[in-house]
Amino acid sequence: MEHDSTGKRGDLRARLDRMFFPGSVAVVGASDVPGKWGNLILTSIIGWRYQGKVFPVNPGKESILGLKAYPSVLDIPGDVDLAVFAIPARLIPDGLRDCIRKGISAAVVISSGFKEAGAEGKALEEEIVEIARQGGMTFIGPNTMGIASAHHFFEAIPTPTEIHPGGLAIVSQSGNLGLQILKWTAHKDIGLNIYAGTGNEALLTAGDLLQYLGQRDDVTSVAMYLEGLADGREFLETARTITRKKPVIVLKAGRSKTGSISAQSHTGSLAGSYAAYCAMFKQAGIIQVRTPTELLNVAAAMTHLPVPRSNRLGIMTMGGGWGIVAADECEDSGLVLPELTGEIISRLDGLLPDYWNRRNPVDVVGEGDADMYLQIIEALARWEEVDAVIPLGIVGRSGYLEDFIACQENIDGKLYSRELKLAALKGQIQSENRILSGIGRLQKETGKPIVAVSLTDTGLSLIDTGHGKVISLSSPEQAVTIIAHMARYGRYLRDKWD
Repeated sequence: MEHDSTGKRGDLRARLDRMFFPGSVAVVGASDVPGKWGNLILTSIIGWRYQGKVFPVNPGKESILGLKAYPSVLDIPGDVDLAVFAIPARLIPDGLRDCIRKGISAAVVISSGFKEAGAEGKALEEEIVEIARQGGMTFIGPNTMGIASAHHFFEAIPTPTEIHPGGLAIVSQSGNLGLQILKWTAHKDIGLNIYAGTGNEALLTAGDLLQYLGQRDDVTSVAMYLEGLADGREFLETARTITRKKPVIVLKAGRSKTGSISAQSHTGSLAGSYAAYCAMFKQAGIIQVRTPTELLNVAAAMTHLPVPRSNRLGIMTMGGGWGIVAADECEDSGLVLPELTGEIISRLDGLLPDYWNRRNPVDVVGEGDADMYLQIIEALARWEEVDAVIPLGIVGRSGYLEDFIACQENIDGKLYSRELKLAALKGQIQSENRILSGIGRLQKETGKPIVAVSLTDTGLSLIDTGHGKVISLSSPEQAVTIIAHMARYGRYLRDKWD
């Protein structure tokens, strides 16, 4: 982890504030040639709503993308908070020295060609670390695809997203995978706080970033992609402190022999024993996932939903098959489906036909009343024997209706008037929205997560109900996986504080 020139830990938060929330930024190696890194980074910065000053640095240009260009950072008038480097690796040492002379204390080194490239690159990387430490400077990288802070409308990355501000922070040791997760976060409207691609971690490490994000009250949860750690013990101590305040979700790559070798050669990271990492994560209260999709799903849930107090789950299903699949997944995942008590059976008897199954999962036996669905969900959510609820198949029926209307029009478009068909579809959509709004209200009132599974959606959907966000997924196993991770984290918090 980063230390200052005396060997003691520096004022990390102040330096990283300047990095992620700069009032002014110099893009060293800025270019007006489409496709070049200096063009991609500069375009991303000025193309959003960033309100700070932007200074392109290129000795061969007078202006770039409508901005005055400067031969060197030393020629820029006034103070500069951050320098972003998109120049060849061999030029980085002198570039950092110029920054130190200018008083620039933070940098993002996009450039590759360092320790990931062999012995010569490793020596060059050691040189820039020494330059930065001696000059009281910090940098992220090298070999990174950049950083972003959504609340500051700042993106120093090669592909702009204009992502909505929110509470999720993302730290990734892979540029491509990190940007993919960032794009998914934008597409699903999860809401971003900070994104950091750490690259080779020559100076700033994933542990440094975790410590910083743990100190920020506006960060609700942290999602991390890790290939290896140089100092696992220090990371463990940092994580222990952070996970008591907010969830940390980690995808650790390299669990196979081939994957471990690839991780070590990718950024020169120390992959280590996968089993040892798993043990460390469990000890630190870190939520460990196995795939990028799972990382995104769990991060979305941990950012927007309440944490369950136990592993006891209530399920409502539109049909027996889904309920059976969900029950099997619960047993594999360590979730418990309590038997229905006489009190809740009596309440549900007043809502369902006489032949309903009187078991958990509760099968609504094909009934189509949206208000009834919501009453059953409410009964389960307010039942003291469970601390989370999964409703299966109550949303997405509008997709079925759309397909039916299209098919009917192919047969005889005059059988029903268009107005009648659109009215039926509108009514179905309104019913589903009423259910989702009720789920949002119940989550807020009960403090229990309610994760829906849709009939027709694919992947994760995050719906703003006016009472908070509601999550809908495309399969029972995805919903069970999310609740299982959340329940284990809830147990970790109880064990630490009870």
